Amino acid sequence: MLRRHTLVAVLLGVLVAAGLVGLGRATAPDPAAARSRGYHDGSLTGYTDGFRDGRAGGLQEGQAIAATAGLPPGARDRARAAFDAGYRSGANSAFGGYDGGWSLGQPYVIVLTKGSNGITYRIASRTPCRPASATSLPACQTGR
Repeated sequence: MLRRHTLVAVLLGVLVAAGLVGLGRATAPDPAAARSRGYHDGSLTGYTDGFRDGRAGGLQEGQAIAATAGLPPGARDRARAAFDAGYRSGANSAFGGYDGGWSLGQPYVIVLTKGSNGITYRIASRTPCRPASATSLPACQTGR
């Protein structure tokens, strides 16, 4: 009798387990849809990053062409090299007083102030954001 109850309990347990596995499989999201959604999100992010980088490069090249267009061909190459070096230097100077010590992918709260000598802005302070759960600053709660 005890053996029969044990057999019934084991059989019932196996049937319940099989039913739960079947229910889990039936209600699980479609992996193809998740893969498609991931591909779409990655493509969109890649396009956005590429567009931003291409736009920045295009602006630099357009300004360099405009700045050197009136020069004779021999001087144009030297002027273009000087323009490009100055452009890179200016881009790095945008972080004036804070060159180095930045963590890539880390959000910061940056406070700007009025610049001087024809420079519109300068960074007055920068503060790395703490984990989103530890701060109430909306700028720090980017989800990145």
